[in-house]
Amino acid sequence: MIAPATAPLLLRLSDAAAVMALAAVAANLLLPAPFAAVPEQLRPGAWSQDSISAPAALALLAVNARLRAGWEKGWLIWAGLIGYLLYAYALLSFDRVMNPAYLLYLAVLAASVLAAVLFVRAARPQALTTASRPPPRRIVAGLFGLLVVLFTALWLSQLLPAMGARQPLPGQTIFVLDLAFALPLTGLTAWLLWRGHPVGDLLAIPMLMKVAVLGVSVFLGTLYGWAFFGWPFPGGDLALYALMGFGPAALIWPVWRGLDVPGGS
Repeated sequence: MIAPATAPLLLRLSDAAAVMALAAVAANLLLPAPFAAVPEQLRPGAWSQDSISAPAALALLAVNARLRAGWEKGWLIWAGLIGYLLYAYALLSFDRVMNPAYLLYLAVLAASVLAAVLFVRAARPQALTTASRPPPRRIVAGLFGLLVVLFTALWLSQLLPAMGARQPLPGQTIFVLDLAFALPLTGLTAWLLWRGHPVGDLLAIPMLMKVAVLGVSVFLGTLYGWAFFGWPFPGGDLALYALMGFGPAALIWPVWRGLDVPGGS
């Protein structure tokens, strides 16, 4: 599924990204007030992101070990984990979360971006075939389409008033990443899956994983705000973030089971 000449470099880059992400999480735990530069209302989300980044990095190292043993289908999981690290450390880097670990954030971002670009160039969607029980392409497409509509509406409801007031929003990087990159890619994946295009199959599991991991992170951050930061109980928002996290997570296995890589272990 990946051009053999590129696989070793992808694995080295992702090993580096995972190890540096673990180092960044450890530094955040050891440093006094690591998120002092983060607006107070966003600090629960910063801590929840670290709660997800550590297991995501460990999972990436485990997947890399299996890939080196010939687990071709595992590249789909690899791409989802790299997509998460890219997004998570772009938030920390572009939002200028300044502390002594900041260069680690930049390094994880750089390694993840390069790995993602090389993956896109080296991936061969035609290597994926449909199993005897096909993946639920249109269900996944419908969920992705719903998430695009919901989050576009949610972010615009916050962004448009700020634009009218000419007032920057705290944590504004999330609007940039979502509206310029993540949501268009999610919508494109939905369209490709609906059409049954091979690239849709290639993107389905990585996008489900990225959205699921980020959704769980935001879900945890919202709970952290209520449990540890004195926020009121977030009923409606919590339901939306649960849909974003656990809805895609529930579809990963049916999609995985519905795809094959002939000749891959």
